[in-house]
Amino acid sequence: MLYTIIVVSPEVEDFVIELQIESDATFADLHDLIRKSCSWGKHKPSTFYVCDERWRRERAIPEKSFEDDTMDEVELGDLLDDEGQRMQYIFDAEEGRGLLLEVSHISYGKHINAPLCLRQHGTAPLLTIERKEEPQPKTNEQLLAELNAAALTDDDDMEPTDDELFDIEEIDLEGFDFTEE
Repeated sequence: MLYTIIVVSPEVEDFVIELQIESDATFADLHDLIRKSCSWGKHKPSTFYVCDERWRRERAIPEKSFEDDTMDEVELGDLLDDEGQRMQYIFDAEEGRGLLLEVSHISYGKHINAPLCLRQHGTAPLLTIERKEEPQPKTNEQLLAELNAAALTDDDDMEPTDDELFDIEEIDLEGFDFTEE
């Protein structure tokens, strides 16, 4: 059997690739074909999820695992039976990023020598996204150091202006009680 699989990205509206792969190929073969078609290198471990018609995950096929069968061990034909079968390919689990796949056609009795990308439109999503680090709130020690630095450098502001200068002769000392001891 020969599968034709359509791959789209929820992140990139105009991105689509169409792949052909044999039913006896493994999920690892499909994984490699997707990465090659998207011009991605090696990255964090990825996972395929076989889904129902509403994209609810039914079965995980991880790249590496101690408990489940891995991509290297599971053939596509073991889990993909019908046209319209859906899958998710999660390539960045930390960010929840992935691709959506659907078996668009199954050809019985046809074979190809190697998996291939039939067509590609648009630009694949970036394999990793760069996060801008949010500024951390300043600690009390940092705020105090800034205030002290400002106080030391703002000495010019502490000197009185001409309007603020006074003449000692102009002060009426009558209201003040001065005693010498």
